[in-house]
Amino acid sequence: MSLEQVRCTMDGYFNAMGGGDDFSKFYTANVRWIMIESAQEVHGPSAVRDYILALHGKMFGHRQRQLVVADGHAYLEGDCVDQPDVNEPRYVYCLVYDLDGDRIRDMRCYGSIARLMTDAQAAQS
Repeated sequence: MSLEQVRCTMDGYFNAMGGGDDFSKFYTANVRWIMIESAQEVHGPSAVRDYILALHGKMFGHRQRQLVVADGHAYLEGDCVDQPDVNEPRYVYCLVYDLDGDRIRDMRCYGSIARLMTDAQAAQS
């Protein structure tokens, strides 16, 4: 997979997400979200989309680094707080996207951001 193909897929994904579109169309049928620090896993396009939306609803003061792409992978780092109008503590993350063709197959999230989502919330997603 070329770097241009990865970039095109990821740009489409983030544009859909930012535009309020159903970004689950960028996932494979067996997509997985894996929160490494807490060992939470969510499977399937709709469940992963809903989990990400719930997580984003808990993220404030978001700062994101530039997306980095590689052959079949993309990497994104950032941090946030868990309440509006506060600056600390900051929850950090690094997302690793594994692509299968023009679809996202796995997303592995590393970092303290896992503390924003409980096991019960993951099970509901």
